[in-house]
Amino acid sequence: MPNPNFPADGLLATTIDYYLKRVEDNVFGSKPLLFALDAAGSVKDAPGGVKLIDPLMYAAAPNAGSYAGTDVFATAANTGITAAEHEWAQYYGLLHWTGIEMAKNSGSQALIPLLQTRMDQLEMTISAGLNSMLWADGAGNSGKDWNGVGAAVSASDPSWGDYGGLDRTANTWWKPATKTASTVNTLSLADMANVYNTASEGNDHPSNGFTTQTGFEAYEALLTDNIRYQDTSMGDAGFQNLMFKAMPVTFDDDVEGGGTTTEQESPFYMLNLKYFSLWKLAGVWFKRGDQLRPINADVTYQNILLYGQMSCSNVSRQGVLYDIHA
Repeated sequence: MPNPNFPADGLLATTIDYYLKRVEDNVFGSKPLLFALDAAGSVKDAPGGVKLIDPLMYAAAPNAGSYAGTDVFATAANTGITAAEHEWAQYYGLLHWTGIEMAKNSGSQALIPLLQTRMDQLEMTISAGLNSMLWADGAGNSGKDWNGVGAAVSASDPSWGDYGGLDRTANTWWKPATKTASTVNTLSLADMANVYNTASEGNDHPSNGFTTQTGFEAYEALLTDNIRYQDTSMGDAGFQNLMFKAMPVTFDDDVEGGGTTTEQESPFYMLNLKYFSLWKLAGVWFKRGDQLRPINADVTYQNILLYGQMSCSNVSRQGVLYDIHA
């Protein structure tokens, strides 16, 4: 027997499924960091596990080298491999509707505008919330927030705290490339090049640059009209961007959330996104919950859940230039 709150054709239930896919697509297409992570193939599935374990290689193997004749090979203990670990985190969105709303919106033609309006609202809320959270350091909401860029690459103190259970002070290989502006509060191409080159190794370079609108405009002012190249994939997605070396640069004011000890102004991040992973745990990713109606209220609730975490497996290939604008 059909639920009395819904038409027998089940339009609302099936349309929610459709809109959840739409919400996921729009969330990852609405903010430059989320778009870049998705485009880089950094949104990945994790089948399970008590914690997120990220294997790390931080040094060369100890036993290798040239030899002659019957030389004895080195047999030192194998070192240079460890792991970072992160707790899984959760995120939700919630829809609800009352019986009187359903009565007023009876009929298949009336249901879609009600659902579309609330899904659009939820889409914008999830997009803004995820984007802000994934720029910050994970300390928000009493530590319930997901790890953000600011946890791996602090724009205020590159040695700040542990990351993945590893002490950055003791493990210098676990630090990003950082630099304070050579001339206080002034962006320069020389400082940008220094951070970019320090975060690079061989043909492995930062893939994406992010800063605030202020930082973007400062970079734009340094360029002449004939070298204002853009990355076509980000441009086609609607994001203003300019190239620095082979790296597209775009802006998002949530970038300032990457500070930890103190809030820095217009940090300029240079990230190698192939080392960042936004993990989806056990298929709970924009997952539609059951429609629940309490016995003592004329209202129906339905949640949307995300389980996951963000991690960085190579912090030394990331960089940030900070204190560049008053």
